[in-house]
Amino acid sequence: MKILLINKYHYLKGGAERAYFDMARLLEEAGHEVAFFSMEHPENQPTPWSRFFVSRAEYRDDSLPFFRKAALAGKLIYNFEAKRKLRALLAEFRPDIAHAHNIYHQISPSIFSVLEAEGIPVVMTLHDYKIVSPNYNLFSKGRIWEHTSGLRCIADACVHDSRLRSTLCALEKWLHALLGSYRQIDLFLSPSRFLRDKCFALGFSGKIEYLPNPLLSPAPVMAPVSRHPDQFLFFGRLSQEKGVGMLLEAFTLLGPEKRLVIVGDGPERQRLEHLSQEKGLADRVQFTGALYGSELEAKKAESQAVILPSLWYENLPYVLTESLQSGCLVIASESGGMAERIRHGENGFLFEMGDTRGLADIIRDLGSHDLEAIREKARESVADLEPGDFMRKLLAFYAAAIKN
Repeated sequence: MKILLINKYHYLKGGAERAYFDMARLLEEAGHEVAFFSMEHPENQPTPWSRFFVSRAEYRDDSLPFFRKAALAGKLIYNFEAKRKLRALLAEFRPDIAHAHNIYHQISPSIFSVLEAEGIPVVMTLHDYKIVSPNYNLFSKGRIWEHTSGLRCIADACVHDSRLRSTLCALEKWLHALLGSYRQIDLFLSPSRFLRDKCFALGFSGKIEYLPNPLLSPAPVMAPVSRHPDQFLFFGRLSQEKGVGMLLEAFTLLGPEKRLVIVGDGPERQRLEHLSQEKGLADRVQFTGALYGSELEAKKAESQAVILPSLWYENLPYVLTESLQSGCLVIASESGGMAERIRHGENGFLFEMGDTRGLADIIRDLGSHDLEAIREKARESVADLEPGDFMRKLLAFYAAAIKN
């Protein structure tokens, strides 16, 4: 089978890119022919298909002159360059099916009309709530923003607290609703049941099937002899919706022996470092910056638990599934798809989103549980995410989309 994979980043930027590259690897290992459509970027992984990639666009660069910002605003809503370059790619590579991941803004849903005109079936994996809301993560000003109205988004400045950006995202939603861009997609796939059900609850009427992302390689088993019982770990992007601020607040309620390691980077890092100092936590909280591979695994191995305090509706983050696979103790907020994977007190622990005292109580009471039994259950709870089962289901979905 010939498959065209589409994602706006062709380097490992986040979870959507991890899913995109893992999918490519599995398809190629199974003997399928894969081509890519993405955006130009200096960090991109090499591919012969890069000659068809759209021009690089960075919408959050405030240093750009006005005329350049205006041109980018138009591309955010509807990208004619992406349509032109996709047509050129299709003249050379005729796929049996196209599979889209994260395409918003840099590529845009404009490409779906090209694929429909060529008679190419389209499957799309959902990584957020953009198909139902101008605000992709349903999060604004530190709390859940569960609305679909473009006018409400503009009034609330729901996108990055910017009325201009909110207006552009509202216009984008209105235009693609008018054009029926999402009706040109044959099937949507959701890595979590929560994301699927939330899209339906917010009015989406397309077909969405549940297909969690696989874990490609066995994770190392954490060695208990190296674990520090009073050290806890957060790793991920340092942005407001990830809840690191409330995590620091929770640590102010704990004894001075409890320590926190924060691995990652992002727009909130400087504010969080200042908050740590203001709260008197500077000697108990370590900011390491981004760590990968063996360095990250070492931090996981030496920590009592991984804490995921998200304040938005998570899909099914790799930080959760990989931590469970490693046998890490996971303490997570009841956030979206994370609550599907964790059974409180059995394979991990859950607390209500934003509940600092509830989180502190769980950390304080860990000693009353059989933690090794919970770690073993954690490993077992992601056994269904093996690649073989994922591929069987994915190819069945492809076959159904092609047949229909």
